[in-house]
Amino acid sequence: MTSFKIDSTGTRPDLEPSSRLTETLSVVITAWRRQQFLAEALGSVLSDSGLPVEVVVVADFVNQDLERQVRGRGGKWILSHERGLGAMTAEGVRSASGSLIAFLDDDDLFDPHRLDYVRSVFYEDADLGFFHNGHIKFGHGDLPPFRSTTLGSPRLRIPPSRRTESDCESIWTDGAGYNGSSIVMRRTVLEPHLRELAEIRRGVPPYLFYRAWCSPTALVMDSLPLTAVRMHDSNMTPTLFQGRRARFRRLASIGIDLSVDAERILGFLPHDCWSVPLRQMSSMGEILAVATDAERSSRHLPSAALELIRRRRIWLPRWPLISLALIGAIWPRGARILFKRLIWRGGENGIESS
Repeated sequence: MTSFKIDSTGTRPDLEPSSRLTETLSVVITAWRRQQFLAEALGSVLSDSGLPVEVVVVADFVNQDLERQVRGRGGKWILSHERGLGAMTAEGVRSASGSLIAFLDDDDLFDPHRLDYVRSVFYEDADLGFFHNGHIKFGHGDLPPFRSTTLGSPRLRIPPSRRTESDCESIWTDGAGYNGSSIVMRRTVLEPHLRELAEIRRGVPPYLFYRAWCSPTALVMDSLPLTAVRMHDSNMTPTLFQGRRARFRRLASIGIDLSVDAERILGFLPHDCWSVPLRQMSSMGEILAVATDAERSSRHLPSAALELIRRRRIWLPRWPLISLALIGAIWPRGARILFKRLIWRGGENGIESS
């Protein structure tokens, strides 16, 4: 395993430009419906070694100052009219020229040493197709507390010849299907599937993980926290910065899209692949559909509720969804009434999430 030690000046003397680090690297940044964090994200795309890093920004807005900054460093700015995050991501990958593609959300940051570290990991492992590192969280206005060394970070490698349910569950539990800003993929793994990626609405990280899982390449989970995830009140997914009702409102606003994405991913998985989180996302969509549509049949709600209790660790708000499912199975109108109470903006009391 490669380890980089950082000296007192903040540089790594053992990391010099050389032929062994010739993988070309592109960073695809998606900026969707907000631009206040993008300058910081751009500033975190660095290379200690001086090796080139291409920046590709895919944004749904015009910002001439930021565009000049991107083009001034030889990057590309794409004004996107797409509505889905998968389509924006696919646009960025098509425009990128690197053999390695790193992804960065506009509100997240890279450790200053991340890109050189990742480049070396891919160089040393010709079979590697998917890399996911750990992350730290920080509040808006704070500085992310990155570590000063990469020594001693555990790394799990799943070789191309091994695809077991236990391995899939293990690395998903460690975060492989979350946080796209921690993902780097070899271009050849993703490029044949860009049309499929463009159909993904919100669930880009789980798509990237499962697409790599189905490829004849190795996957690496590195615990080193090389990405900083910003916590703020406009995060797309629910966070602890929001109250319980606000978190549920946020989830309800994206739940149907995530459910559709889960069904798309399930469509290409082999039958023996571990897919509990995808089935839970699909069940969430079924429950929310009944809670918001009087014409929707409630006959699948009992099985949807059972799906949500199959796994102890779950990022979805388990008990509000199960409550909606059980009430809706008996009294669909009651589920719609409860749903309106859960998303009511007048207070923060309600069913506790878990």
